Amino acid sequence: MKKIGKYIGTSFVLAALLLCTGCNKKVEKKEVIGVLLRNDNDLFIATYKDGLIKAAEENEITIQAYSANNDAAIQIDQLKTMLLNGVRHFVIIAYNTDLTEQMAKIINSQGGSAAFSNVIPSVDALKVGKNLFYASSPETDAGNFQAQIIDGYFKKNPSKINGKNLNVVYFNGEYGHPGQIYRKLGVMEGLAKLGYNVNVVAEFGANWNLDSARQYLSLWLEGNHPDFDVVIAQNDEMALGAVEALVSHGFVDNPSNPAQDLDGDGTALYVPVLGVDATEGGKASMQKNQMYGTVLQDANAQAATALELVWQCLKNGTAQGYTTKGGISAAKETTREAPLTDRAVIDQCFIVPFVPVTK
Repeated sequence: MKKIGKYIGTSFVLAALLLCTGCNKKVEKKEVIGVLLRNDNDLFIATYKDGLIKAAEENEITIQAYSANNDAAIQIDQLKTMLLNGVRHFVIIAYNTDLTEQMAKIINSQGGSAAFSNVIPSVDALKVGKNLFYASSPETDAGNFQAQIIDGYFKKNPSKINGKNLNVVYFNGEYGHPGQIYRKLGVMEGLAKLGYNVNVVAEFGANWNLDSARQYLSLWLEGNHPDFDVVIAQNDEMALGAVEALVSHGFVDNPSNPAQDLDGDGTALYVPVLGVDATEGGKASMQKNQMYGTVLQDANAQAATALELVWQCLKNGTAQGYTTKGGISAAKETTREAPLTDRAVIDQCFIVPFVPVTK
């Protein structure tokens, strides 16, 4: 096996692993929660990691965290190495969903537990054992909330749209990521239920990245393009990139003051721009009358929920039937979004709600 040190993007220990009270006294080993992250440079994952650090400090829990630098083989190697070192309980943002069943089987074979966030575990992964959990936010909800924000905007500003015919510029995150799949499903279904005839006039894959979104939209705006009524992005970073492109190309109420909302519609841009995550940058843009709305994906609450579940497993052997300090208990009903599609595993799914954010 390769040495794990080659892979570590970030590691930290929030308490000593060994406590020694004297040379001739017994050495006590303190239990450790392992944290395996697909990367630690994505803005949401970095926030999630910070939330774990805070939750661990508040509860005097020792954690060790490693980044796989977006490499599945590295993440599996890190998991096996930590198990060899006696760590059996894990908080995981997996490289992808396909990897989660393999990880679940490895952990379950050692009598351990895991809580998966952000990247959803497969139904088969959760079926491996009852000490395997999903602690995250259903991505379709984020899209549904975007649809509601859009509907609210056009109800307040009916002159900004031709009836219910909605021309959309759409930004996808990483293709195949659950957030990319289900956020799009949520917003398109949500708009259809609200009576809109959606026409996607331009669609880009900007991989969650601000610069990519700005570049794609800038090139599109410089060509012959159809009219559009709204820009929808699957995260705030891409929304902010879209805002920069619109401002630089003069798609604002007042080019001499791109933060001035002349017509009182809630944005200084020609069209509303929406994101997801409610980042500090996104909220600051909203205060400048640029980005119109976003949806809070509470990374801190996800992290605290996941950590609390595996800590319960470590201390008590199970988290079945548990309600977290934040009041989150297992789901009761199935939905169309995996892994909540299977009644056999919904008691392992702890849902942290999204929250719509407008000014």
